[in-house]
Amino acid sequence: MAKTKAKTKVAAGVQNRIIYSRASYLYQAAKYLTSCANAVQDGPSTADAPVRASTKTDKQHKAIINVSRQAVADMRAVSLKAQIRQSPALKRTICKFCDTLLVEGQTSHSSIENPSRGGRKPWADVLVIACKTCGNSKRYPVDAPRQRRKALRSGEQKVVDAEQGGVAPEGEEAT
Repeated sequence: MAKTKAKTKVAAGVQNRIIYSRASYLYQAAKYLTSCANAVQDGPSTADAPVRASTKTDKQHKAIINVSRQAVADMRAVSLKAQIRQSPALKRTICKFCDTLLVEGQTSHSSIENPSRGGRKPWADVLVIACKTCGNSKRYPVDAPRQRRKALRSGEQKVVDAEQGGVAPEGEEAT
């Protein structure tokens, strides 16, 4: 009798699932700690000893923020070590200079700038997200389509040239 091979199912999905789940857990922990730190800072103070309560909450706030920053730093270290890519949306929520989780109005503030002369070019709008912890800012284009990768652009140019057949547009001389 011939031996039957046991069919083993290969897990469909991403490789390094454990590393992705670890990075996700660290990000969720950092997000939770940041929200807790903001709750501690905004919490009510007692009327009996406002000075002691405020110093205690300041120390708690700094400690929780530092733990949150450490969780973000660990998440980045895990993803760099395993050479996995984080999504651009996730990268936008982290300050790459001080590893602070950027929460609008609490740990960062954002504004729209247009560096063109007098703001004449509407396509030149730039979203500027400034970190309140370290003061550095990140700039992202607004409403600008992402440029295609070079390999795709050069292949596309060859197709356009082939379709035109070397014919120059009207009003120009062919060389």
